[in-house]
Amino acid sequence: MSLEPRPVISIGDSLPYADGAEAELLAMFRAAEDRRVGSDELAAEIRDWPTAYHLAPERAVLLAPVNIGPDDRVLDVGAGSGVNTRICADRGAAVTAVEGSAARAELIAHRCAGLEGVDVLCGPLDKLGTEGREAYDAVLLVGVLEYAGTSHGGSEGPAALLSLVEKWLAPGGVVVLAIENRLGLKYLLGFPEDHLGLPWVGWEGYRDGEPTTWSRRELARMLADAGLAAQKWLYPFPDYKLPTAVLAEEIYDRPGGVDLVDQIVGRPTSNEYARPVLVADDRAAHRALLTAGLGPDVANSFLIVAGRDPHAVAERVDRRVLAWRVAPDRRQRWRQQAMVVDSNQGLRMRRRLMAEDRAEDFEEWLGQVEVSEEPYYAGRNLEQCLVDCVREGDADGFAELLREWRAALSARETSIESVTAPHPYLPADTDRALPPVWLDSGPDNFVVTADGLKFVDREWVAAGGVDVRLAVVRGIWKAVSAMLSARCHLPWPVTWSNDRLVAHLGGLIGEDIDDDLLEQWRQAEEDLIRRVYRQPAVRLAELHDAGSRSRMDLLESPLAPYRRMEHLVHRQQELITELAGPRHMAADLEQAQTRLAQVEAELAQERAELAVARARLARVAWRERIHNKIGGLFRRFGPR
Repeated sequence: MSLEPRPVISIGDSLPYADGAEAELLAMFRAAEDRRVGSDELAAEIRDWPTAYHLAPERAVLLAPVNIGPDDRVLDVGAGSGVNTRICADRGAAVTAVEGSAARAELIAHRCAGLEGVDVLCGPLDKLGTEGREAYDAVLLVGVLEYAGTSHGGSEGPAALLSLVEKWLAPGGVVVLAIENRLGLKYLLGFPEDHLGLPWVGWEGYRDGEPTTWSRRELARMLADAGLAAQKWLYPFPDYKLPTAVLAEEIYDRPGGVDLVDQIVGRPTSNEYARPVLVADDRAAHRALLTAGLGPDVANSFLIVAGRDPHAVAERVDRRVLAWRVAPDRRQRWRQQAMVVDSNQGLRMRRRLMAEDRAEDFEEWLGQVEVSEEPYYAGRNLEQCLVDCVREGDADGFAELLREWRAALSARETSIESVTAPHPYLPADTDRALPPVWLDSGPDNFVVTADGLKFVDREWVAAGGVDVRLAVVRGIWKAVSAMLSARCHLPWPVTWSNDRLVAHLGGLIGEDIDDDLLEQWRQAEEDLIRRVYRQPAVRLAELHDAGSRSRMDLLESPLAPYRRMEHLVHRQQELITELAGPRHMAADLEQAQTRLAQVEAELAQERAELAVARARLARVAWRERIHNKIGGLFRRFGPR
């Protein structure tokens, strides 16, 4: 394929906006051979928020639910660096990308170099002309509507933009809109507003001319007023910019929907590129709002497919799919998409490997299961049940759940006499091993059901099996990480290092986890991280530094003030308990010393009384001696 950039067609004056990364990105695109969204070559260049936003493979997740293919004509409005333009073009669609910034239009031209059917236009949107009327089967408004009232967006406002877009739709056409939620959970928890950089400003209300977002009801009404009353709502997490999961609205109303959403989303926010002052544990807060029936209203972002024709809108999203998910940060070779599907057999998990050009199933000792479909077990995973126990201060319940998990591993472990092909997770001295697909058998991959624990998500394969000791350490470490992320008080001393805590938890289930075993596990995990993740440096630093840290280090993180105070209060209580021991010993010593003084006084008194008695005895002793002498003489000379 030729890498000659697409020509850029000017339709008016360029708009003066940029994020400062355009020149650097252009150099990257020119140097890269693989310019697809998800390319390892491009992802390797990520180092900050601008490069992540333009290059991260997670950008492709947003459009995963939307059916766009070879027969579609797509208009990408405010196309940025061409992420969605390239995605649609790679699906075979004919795409017209409109971008106001000349620097960004050039990025689109180079990202889509060599692709036929891609037109790149540069200039204000209102200069597109009447030739766009009823021309497009899909119009993309991704991160655009919020700027409609700003000078960069033409200042006409969102109603005018939506009305214009509606006129560009062909019969049966749809608008695909992605935007933040003004009342989103992350904003509620203190994350800075994405455009203004300050917390809670969206809740207070925007000023004229500022980028503006809306609530779910406000946005639905705006779309309907523009003639786009047929709407399919979806919810990207942690947001629409770098999503790892997208939920269909129907998932919220299902029986057990709270657990289902919680399992798929996990942590509903990401602080990778923001440092919020959280006012609560985000996952626990999300569950509370889900339980209250407010899940869709507080989703961080919206993805909406809207149009005039309900049937056409319905055809754009598979109604059987309740959720789409990918694991973040992976190399392209290991990337996998999972879908939760509502089928005639109940909920099913469907997976597909996303690497189309993978040459081999294994990379040395590590492989990936190509399971196309398996049952989806609804319910809470064991890791979250463990977190609930520590949040409630139930150390006994925690230990019991940990023992249940260990019993589930024991049921599958076998003794082995020798290892023919050792690897980091199956060292040569292994004598007890789990099956090859049990590499990722931590508590997070066991679902608590009425029939007991169910092991799910058997994605990874370790050739020959997995040393059960290393699997146990890995599972406990993941549980400890989840507890630390929840930032709740744990029923163990806050001064314990994480290594000591892992060793202690291992002791609860009869596992002797010493420093040598922890180091062996770290070496194995380092090998795994280097193979799977596209930028392993941050994960490796965390892996090797976390063991020596303690929960006291959380006090340096951006906790809410009352949460920081809670940790300090618990630490104060622990110090009081620790000091109480020496104090009790001092009190006991003082009491013993007092008793000793009393005994010594009594002894002195007894000695004085003994001296008096001896003096008295001395005074009468001569009488006794005379009496005894007379008695002796009498017995000798007395009458016979």
